[in-house]
Amino acid sequence: MKKSIWLLGVVLLLVGCNDQEKVVMYPETNDEQMSKEIQKLLEEAKEIEEANVVFMQNELFVAMQLKPFDKWKKQKYEKDWKKKLEKKFPDETVHVSTDFKLFWESTKLMDEKNHEKVLEKIQKLKKLAKEET
Repeated sequence: MKKSIWLLGVVLLLVGCNDQEKVVMYPETNDEQMSKEIQKLLEEAKEIEEANVVFMQNELFVAMQLKPFDKWKKQKYEKDWKKKLEKKFPDETVHVSTDFKLFWESTKLMDEKNHEKVLEKIQKLKKLAKEET
């Protein structure tokens, strides 16, 4: 009896924590069609656990978290996704990162309403991406 109650509690806990979105887009995008395409591409990718997408002034910034066993191939996925997005959106400047710090910083950025601050923070994120080790 105790085992079944404990198992039920664990199952309910796991189900309750599962309502998180896989892809989060910055609310103010220039092109609704483009944002839907990007969101669809990222949601279909089985190696991506979560992704944040910011698209402003012809710059596309994608910060993603990979599933645990795919983290060993971070650089490969970054290159592949950058090529894929550049091919799909040739007029845009594409930045892709699998670094956790960039993902975390971009998550904080999602609630920002001021466009100037967002642009400033994106510049900061690009500098952080170049510093990656």
